[in-house]
Amino acid sequence: MPTYFRHETDGEARVGAWLDDGTAYEICGVLHPDGPHDADACLISAVLDRTEPGDRIEPGRILPVVGRPRNVFGAPVNYRAHSGELGARSPNPGSTTKELGLFVKAGGSVSGAADPIELPDRPDREFQYEGEIAIVIGRPGLDIDPADALAHVAGFTGALDVTMRLEEGKREERSMRKSFRTFAPTGPAVLPLTDPALATSLELTLSLNGEQRQHGKLEDLIVDVPGLVALASSIVPLEPGDLILTGTPAGVAGLHRGDVVELAVTGLPVLRLDVTVRGQS
Repeated sequence: MPTYFRHETDGEARVGAWLDDGTAYEICGVLHPDGPHDADACLISAVLDRTEPGDRIEPGRILPVVGRPRNVFGAPVNYRAHSGELGARSPNPGSTTKELGLFVKAGGSVSGAADPIELPDRPDREFQYEGEIAIVIGRPGLDIDPADALAHVAGFTGALDVTMRLEEGKREERSMRKSFRTFAPTGPAVLPLTDPALATSLELTLSLNGEQRQHGKLEDLIVDVPGLVALASSIVPLEPGDLILTGTPAGVAGLHRGDVVELAVTGLPVLRLDVTVRGQS
């Protein structure tokens, strides 16, 4: 099954498709043969329509799967095994997405497969990875019924919810700690929702410096994919390209300069990210 990605060629954002053998093919030229296009809209259209690839290409710099998401939501504790592993540093001990609802990450925190995770130069604070599968919205909607939610989903992509961890005994806004630049890496491509079963069967595996640290399945979510879409749409109207991060399984831990994070999601190429510190070469 093709997966669809955005890339930059000659200063222009374009859309391509990877086949299972790793070869890449043109998409924008198929959908817009006569001229300019919007790469975000082109990607969503291609994913929804399962656009057949055009000519073979050599991809340029891989971009975030959506360049300008209007909304980026996160699910704070959506795997039972993750609940409680932060101990006294949990802002809401014992609570899950079911009780807490969703949080918002700044759109400016979204980055792509070619961008390193850039930690702020704050040696007094701990930063952690949280590997996730993200929902990519394909069709708009407000107050969506869970029974209809999958009709609004274009597909799924890999994502990290990088976090500046809360210090014991302190209080800080969750959205601030999760919204630094590059704290929402996504990609490297979108897997179309070709079968409703994907909303429960997809799995993620996160490795840090070659060692597996996290593994989770969508079937283990506390609030499932339709429930997350319905919840997000009860807050604001969802638009094509919006992202909903579904939550992280157990195994979160610290990130440091020089680390390499690899996130594998069923059916997608691996999202590989280097870790740097802002202002340090």
